[in-house]
Amino acid sequence: MFASTALIALLPGSLQATGPWSQPTALALCSAPGAPAVVFPTDEPRHPTGSGAIVWGAGSSCAGGAGARVSTIVPGGDAPGPAIRVGGAGARAPALSPPILAQAAPHGRLLLAGATGVSAGGRLALSEGPAGGPFTTPWATGGPDAPLALTGAYLGDVALVSPGGAGAGGARRLQLRVHRYYARAFSPPVSVTGADGVESVTVAMDYRSDALVLWERDRTIYARDMPGSGRSSRAVAFVAHADPGAHIAALLSDDNRATLAWSETRLGVTSIYAELSSTGPRFGAPRLLERFSDPGGSPPPGDAGSPRLIRLSSESVMLAWSGVSAGRWVVHTAAIDETGVRTIATISRPGREALLEDLAPGPDGEAYALWSEPRAAGGGASGGDEDAAGLEYGSQALYAARGIDAYPGRTIFGAPQLVAAAGPEGVLGADSAVGVDPDSDRAIVAWRTSGGAIDYALHAVGGTQG
Repeated sequence: MFASTALIALLPGSLQATGPWSQPTALALCSAPGAPAVVFPTDEPRHPTGSGAIVWGAGSSCAGGAGARVSTIVPGGDAPGPAIRVGGAGARAPALSPPILAQAAPHGRLLLAGATGVSAGGRLALSEGPAGGPFTTPWATGGPDAPLALTGAYLGDVALVSPGGAGAGGARRLQLRVHRYYARAFSPPVSVTGADGVESVTVAMDYRSDALVLWERDRTIYARDMPGSGRSSRAVAFVAHADPGAHIAALLSDDNRATLAWSETRLGVTSIYAELSSTGPRFGAPRLLERFSDPGGSPPPGDAGSPRLIRLSSESVMLAWSGVSAGRWVVHTAAIDETGVRTIATISRPGREALLEDLAPGPDGEAYALWSEPRAAGGGASGGDEDAAGLEYGSQALYAARGIDAYPGRTIFGAPQLVAAAGPEGVLGADSAVGVDPDSDRAIVAWRTSGGAIDYALHAVGGTQG
């Protein structure tokens, strides 16, 4: 459908010279459902403020019981360290219950979000600490653990959006909390909108801690600008109509312009949209990037990896999503500049099914795209879930490619590299993540296997562009 711009003859030497991925190695043999996270605290793209980490949730049947697990990635180190359990010792010690979300926080720390008091209905709780510990005793926000959105910004700032406790008349409000890089704790929560019926919550933030909150309710995407720099909050704004279950990605620039992308599926047909707002931000008519009938008649399980928007260390913006070409799932990428979405490229392997898992920036102006390749039914794996197209999503291969945003308005990626092969303990769809060490420029991928283990693989150091 779209011609690829990943022309090997045009690639910088650094994209062609990167080495292979290490053999998959197990970090843990037991985990709870959900993707691990790969997190690196920084205050600028090339300056780590603390050790990175792989974070995942453990179930009640795992050794040590339910809770969050953190494996430290020492800057420039060869391998992640042994996992630690977040929470105090002893049966009565509070612990976070999965699924666990993780985000880099100020002062080289990690912010972990999960549930506590599950028997009482699942209340959202947070814990902070350096990758090697100790972490603070989880503290409850007063509201439920979903819907939830986390993001970070330039200097290590963190924004959290979640429902608050019931107010007058029992109504709940969606609340925004911001932790600035110079502060030791979150600021008091600020009300965004009523929480009833809210889905697909997303939050973006700029360096001033201005935040943009987006959500879907009643087949409509809304946004609210929530300044942290002294300006007054704007009223809730209409963005676009969208079917329930839309996946929304957003970035907020320092000139008060928002970059949005979302996917929505209705009756087996998926549409991918993007919008670059005017200053304000003020929203106009979104651009339809792609519309297709889902192979097999339905989207793949756990398709929250698409679309993805990232800001590179060069300040360029890159978009990636799961699209379709010749009746197969493929991975598309595009650069976004002040004129909008530019040339669309296909970066996954020709003739193969491919589903976007993650997209992460590195410290040298590059990005890593990560995708899974579901196998055809009867390919030798056991326990895979098959859809109508004859694909197995329970045991997949993982591939990654390293790319850049090149002038004029195109993304250029190197050849796809195998990270993990499909097999009896293959990768689960949408249960993988990639991150790049700002100290060494080395990428690391972590994933949950069909057997419940947490595995990882390291990439050779990328080097500088040129």
